[in-house]
Amino acid sequence: MKERSQSVLLEKKQALLDEIRKSTDIFKALADPVRQDILMMFMIAKRMNVAQVVEQSHLSRPAISHHLKILKQAGILDSVKEKTEVYYSLTLENSVIDQLKAIIHAAESLSDDPAKAFEEHP
Repeated sequence: MKERSQSVLLEKKQALLDEIRKSTDIFKALADPVRQDILMMFMIAKRMNVAQVVEQSHLSRPAISHHLKILKQAGILDSVKEKTEVYYSLTLENSVIDQLKAIIHAAESLSDDPAKAFEEHP
């Protein structure tokens, strides 16, 4: 019975690691302070093009474009091209939210106290 319990625990740990690894792009995108600042801009302005973001930043246009690309690839920003301009806005697609919820669910399934879930069991 103890072996079964340890096997289930290992499966749950692996499930949690799998969910975290699927969300790496989201975590990388959110980890950078510049991208955090850009996200805050979008929470206020809702929709901007690269030039509008550059106006509110100390970074160059190429640097801002790079950060916007990373946020878009992570599913946090969406873009729409209108004539010659590309406008960005927050999406927080359901897939991003679903990935984060899956991590929380996997962590909660490990233990009543997720903080203790990775402690070694005798």
